[in-house]
Amino acid sequence: MILHQDVIIGFIGTYTKNTSKGIYKFSFNLSSGKIEKINLAYEIENPTYLAIDKERNILYSTCTVGDKSGVSSFKFFGEKDNIDLINYNLSETKPPCHITIRKNRQLLISSNYHENKMIVYNTLDGIILNSYKIAKHTGSSTDPLRQQEPHIHCSIFTHDEKYILSIDLGIDKLMVYTLDNNELTQRADLSYSFPKGSGPRHVTYSKSKPFYYVLSELTGEIFTFIYNPNEQVPFKNTQIISALPDTYKGEKSGAAIHVHKNNKFLYTSDRKNNSISLFYINETDGKLKYVDTFSCKGNSPRDFQMDPYGKFIICGNQDSDNISIFSINPSTGALKFIGLEDVPTPTCIKFIE
Repeated sequence: MILHQDVIIGFIGTYTKNTSKGIYKFSFNLSSGKIEKINLAYEIENPTYLAIDKERNILYSTCTVGDKSGVSSFKFFGEKDNIDLINYNLSETKPPCHITIRKNRQLLISSNYHENKMIVYNTLDGIILNSYKIAKHTGSSTDPLRQQEPHIHCSIFTHDEKYILSIDLGIDKLMVYTLDNNELTQRADLSYSFPKGSGPRHVTYSKSKPFYYVLSELTGEIFTFIYNPNEQVPFKNTQIISALPDTYKGEKSGAAIHVHKNNKFLYTSDRKNNSISLFYINETDGKLKYVDTFSCKGNSPRDFQMDPYGKFIICGNQDSDNISIFSINPSTGALKFIGLEDVPTPTCIKFIE
C-alpha cells in the first residue's frame, strides 16, 4: 500500500517478553531506503507472526490474551497509525509460531510448535470463525532436546492450492494434507522424510516455476524440491545444500527463507551466524548456487522481508532489539547495508503489497 509517492507501509510482529507492547506499524521510503516512522499499532501479547489480506485490508496475528492463546484479526487503514481489532479465536494454551492465509476461500492456517497443532480456520471478512479443523502429528527424531515429540513450525498452501504443506521440526517431516469439502485429510503417502536431525523449519517457493525450498533449523541446510501435482509422489528432492559458507564451523540455527520477486535470488537467515545468505536459482531445474553471506548487523535474525518491488531487505534482529535495512543489487542480488532502526524483539515483518 502506497501512502504517498515512494512511501509504503508494513507491520512488525514481536515477542512481548521485554519492552515490546505488541504490533508495530512503519512507513518505508523506497527512494531513500529509510524508515520514516515507527509506532505501536496495537497493544497485544506475543504477536510473533503476521499474515496480511491486502484485498480486504485485514491483518492476522498470533496472540495471547490472558491465559489463552490463538489468532487475532485487525482492520488497517493506510494513513491511520493504529489498527482496529476485529476478533480473537483462542483455543490454545501456548501461542502459535506461524500463520498464513488462503485469500479466495478466506482460510487461515496456524501452526503451533509447542502444542503439535495445525489449525485451519474459516474466516469471513476478517472474522475468525469457530468452524475449524485440527491436525496433529506423531513421532520423534534424534535430537534429544528438540525432537522428542512433534513440533509443527510452518504450514502453507501450495501455489496451486491443491495441498497444504506442514513442516514439522520435531519429526523431520514435510506432511501433506488435502482440504476438500471442508474435510482435512493427512496424506502420509505423499509426505517427505528429511534426514534425521535436520529439524526442518520453514518452506517457500518460486512464483514462476514449480520449485519449493525448505530450510532446516538444526543443520542449516536448504532442501530443493520439484513439485509435480500429477506425479504419484508430488515432491521430488533434487538438492541439499548448506545455507552457510563452507568456512563456517560454528553452531547453526536456520530461521527465515524467502525467494526474491524476480525468482532468481533466494535468501536465508541464520541466528547463530547472525547473517543472511544469498543463492542463485537455476531457472531450469531450481537448484541453488551459493553466492555470498552478509552480516545482518544484529543478533538473531529471526525473520526478514523484501519490499514488494524487490529493492530492499528489512531484517528483524530479535535479540538486539533492532531491524537492519539493506539495498538489493538488482543484477547480482548482493546486499548493501543502509542502517539500523530500534524495534523491541522483532520476530516478523510484513509489507502491504
